[in-house]
Parts: sequence; structure tokens; C-alpha cells
Amino acid sequence: MRIRQNVGILLTAALTVGLVGCGGNGNNGGNTSNNASNSANSSSSNSSSNSSNSSNSSNTSSNSNSSNTSSNTSSGEIGTVDNLKITAFNWGWDNADPAKDVVLPELTKRLGMKNLTYDVIKTGGYDDVVQKLQLWASTGGSDWPDIVTTGSDSRTKLILNNLGETGKLEDLTPWLEKYPNVKKAVEKLLPFTSDPHDGKIYSIAQNFSNMQAYAIDQPTIWIRKDWLDKLNLPLPKTVDDLYNDLKAFKEQIKDVNGQPVIPYAAFGENFRNMIKLFFPPDQNDGTGVWYTDADGKPARSDVSQPENLIRALTFYNKLYNEGLIEKEAFTLKQGQIDEKGNQGRYGAVHGAYWEQANPFTDSIKKTDPKAEFVGVQLYDPSIASGPSLPKFRLEAWSLWAVKAGLPKEEVNTFFKTLDYVLSEEGTILTKYGLEGQQWERNAGGKIVDTKAFFDETQGDWNKRAHFGIDVYSFIPNYDALIKNQAPSGYELRQDMIETWQNLGSKFPTEYVTDPQRYVEPGDAENKATVGQSERYKQMVAKAVTAKNPDDIKKLVLDWGKNVKALGYDKIVAEREESAKSIHLENLK
Repeated sequence: MRIRQNVGILLTAALTVGLVGCGGNGNNGGNTSNNASNSANSSSSNSSSNSSNSSNSSNTSSNSNSSNTSSNTSSGEIGTVDNLKITAFNWGWDNADPAKDVVLPELTKRLGMKNLTYDVIKTGGYDDVVQKLQLWASTGGSDWPDIVTTGSDSRTKLILNNLGETGKLEDLTPWLEKYPNVKKAVEKLLPFTSDPHDGKIYSIAQNFSNMQAYAIDQPTIWIRKDWLDKLNLPLPKTVDDLYNDLKAFKEQIKDVNGQPVIPYAAFGENFRNMIKLFFPPDQNDGTGVWYTDADGKPARSDVSQPENLIRALTFYNKLYNEGLIEKEAFTLKQGQIDEKGNQGRYGAVHGAYWEQANPFTDSIKKTDPKAEFVGVQLYDPSIASGPSLPKFRLEAWSLWAVKAGLPKEEVNTFFKTLDYVLSEEGTILTKYGLEGQQWERNAGGKIVDTKAFFDETQGDWNKRAHFGIDVYSFIPNYDALIKNQAPSGYELRQDMIETWQNLGSKFPTEYVTDPQRYVEPGDAENKATVGQSERYKQMVAKAVTAKNPDDIKKLVLDWGKNVKALGYDKIVAEREESAKSIHLENLK
């Protein structure tokens, strides 16, 4: 179960309104709140009485909303409105089908509203989202939607904070005080969403990670346990153990159905590798990842620790020269890797469980019932005394922002909506649908799909979304999800159970607490690192295929010199200043 295959799993696609990498959010191009539902891009615009009457029910502006208060404000209490519009972006997944949607009409009814409109703008990608936000901001915020969920990347945060500082977005601090349940849900994320200049809160997390909800889904490597068993070899613990296992696969397993064994699927189109294993924990996760060094300064391990990068590339060079990874490793498309993996030719692979390990196992089992990839966590004895679990990086994937100057009743209705969705009742509705129709409880009291709903959707996220499932989970209540959701089929798989046993834990046990892992790239860094990721890959490819150790050493040292020549010291100063606004005391 996963949130759009982000991080790891316990919860199936739990919240989707604004996932970065899967759902940034916004409004309908030039259509402002005065034209809520008649956009061709709008996919969900429903009323509680009839989900198909959206075009009539949602043509409400912020002015008409503000006049329809549902409670008496003479006592000092802030009233609510009957009509509320929320806008979001989408660039590639399905939304609710008004003819099938059961969640939005029910949610609208439970909130006591006439119309809750969810307006979706489809774009080609997240860059298009940022461009739309920039366009809206360039007009002084006049086209900005009343209530919008956006991505949480550095560009978007800068836009939101600039609008907030100029009075175009609401400071949400007082509303969080009024709604303590909402504040509690996002409190750990506030250091990342507060404006670094004035300390105000112009956006709050809409969808975010949670350490207790995301099982470790990507160990160091997945390896064919059935091959190890056949050769009477234990699971590897170190990189040296892995080398010996790969060599044994090549020499003793030899072939699969007449095709030669490929001991290890490394690199390829998605550049999967374990180079970070040759660095101290938390100090490398690929090029461009920064950490705080012993002197308290920002540092990048591929530049500051050349000896470790040399050792990592020398290890891969050895595998390459001995035929333990493919000669075409750096030119393989993912489709080519998948084909060989499904044929059962690989002995070890990388990635999250859903990318290669489980699909390969399932394909191979059709002809070899004992086939099984299991995950293990390795370590390099040169720099570690044992394996370490991945640490958990707390992050917001998407953000809510509210336009300044809206009637208080409208903002209050929005927060009331968040508050309800955060309740256990609201969580169950938005996450699972209606009892008896989409879900029921099993013998253990946990929520599972009804047979009819599963037969219709087959667990497919997009098909479930047509019914509104997971579409309106505007803010997560992980405690309620963990309490109610039955284990998924994935969690009951023997290969996954063995993997977590190998790791010693199903979940991460510590947060990432290095402030440099939370600093957003600034202007100097963005300018200096254009194209750097591709150049890094080219350097790695040259080193792995190099003819002698001296070539590897020269490539790494030249790499560090070139990075420094492009303004490394300026980036260090920029990051050092930015880290001052990162407060992680609540994670320690």
C-alpha cells in the first residue's frame, strides 16, 4: 500500500490531492473563483443532492459564498458558507467520475453544505503547474484561486511566501489556533512551511510523510534467495559478501532456460546503484545531496569525500570487468531490464518493491515456484561496523494556500472541512467510501473492499478514484488509517515478511535530523547545478568502465575540482545561511 509509490507503504495511495511527483495542485487557468465549474478541465464538481448537477451548483463566487452563512455570528462565533470551491492540479492520473462519485456528495451532506466543488486543472507536468502559479502571481494575485493546493518544491514555496509577504495570501496562524486538530496534524511540518522572513504561515502541509505509516520499501538490494539456498550460501551482509555471491551466481547458476545469468542489474536508464553505501550513513544519497560536516559546515560527499567515491567506483569497476554487471549497463532502457528480470536472469536488483523485486518474483514463479527476491541491508566494513536502517525524512509533498481577503466564513468553512476529514469518520469516508458499497470489516474488524467493489476495481488506484476514493483526502489522519486498514496483500507476501525480518524492522526508527537534508536549493545552487546530474552519471560510467585505477582516481578528483569551480563556496555560504531557518528540535 503506498501513497502514489512515494517512500514506502502501509497506506494505499492515501492522499492524492496535491502530491509532488504525482499531484501538484492549483486552479483553472484563467478561470477564477467566479467561474467555478464550467471549465473543460474540471473533473469533479458535485453537489450533495445530485453529483451530476455540478455545473449549476458550483457557479458560486467568493462573494456569494460569503453571504450564505449557516450560523448566527452575533454571538462572536464565525459562521460558515453553503458553497465552497477547492482547486487542484492534475497531470496524468484519474479523477472522480461524476456519474460514479459517492464520496463528494456524501462529504458535502455531512458538512451541511449545498455544494462542495473540487475543481481540477489538468497539465502536462509539474513544470506547467509552476508556470501557472508564476503567471497568477505576476498579476498581483488577482487571478489566484480562493483555496488551492500546490506542490511544495522550492519554486512554489518562494511564490507562496512572496505573495504572503505582499498581503495576497492569508496568514493561517490564527486558523491553526482555532482548529487544534488541524494544527496537530501539520505541526511537525510548520518549520518547513513557515515564511523564513516574517515567520508567518502562508501555507500548510496538505499531504505529507509519516514514519509510522511507511514501511521500508527499498532496502540496499534485492537478491535471489532461492539461488543462495541452492548454493548453500547465507544472505549477504557486506559489499564483499555481495561480490562473492554475484560471482557464485555467474559460475554456478550459469544460465536460465539457456540464457546466461546476469548476476546484478545495476545502473540502466534509472541509474540504480548503491554508491551511497560507501559513505558514512546520511552523508550520500547520490550527487547533489548535502550534509553537515564535523565542523558544522555544509558539504557534499561526492566533493568532500573523494576517497569514498573512488572506493565505490573501484568496486563497480571490478564487477564490470568480471562480467558481474552487463557491458551495456549504462545504455539499457528499463523495458529491457524488465524483460530480462521477468525471464529470471538477474540475481540481484535495486529499487522499491513494486518496481522490480515483486514483479520479477511473480513472473518467474510461473515456471519456477521456488523463485524469490528478498531484500537485505548491506554495509561497507571500511566505514561502518554494521548495516543501518534508512532514516525517515519528514516532508510535505503538497501545500494548502488561502487567498487573503476572503470572508472569514469561507475560510472557516475550509478549515471545518479539513477538521472533519481529519476525524476518524471523515477519514474512513474519504479513504474507503461508503460502508456496504465500497468497504466492509473483516473478522478482525479491519476495513477491506467489498467483493463487488474489488471485482470492479481490482485494487487499481485509478479505477477506485472514479468513485471518489482517495480523491478528497484533503489532509491525512494516519492514526485513523493505521487503526482501520487491513494489511494489504503486499504486506502479507512471504518475500516482504522475510525482507523486514532481514532488516530487523518494518519501519524506519529515526528521523533525518541533519538540517542540510531539509535546505531547499537557492539561487546560487540552482544556477551552478544545471546539467550536473547528467554530468555525474557520465563521470560514473567512465569510471566504472575505466581500464585502470589511476583513471578512476583522476575522474573523481577532476569531478570535485570542476564542481568547486562552478561556485561551490557560494553554495556552501548560501546553504549555511538557509540552515539557520531550519528548526528540527521536534524530530530529535
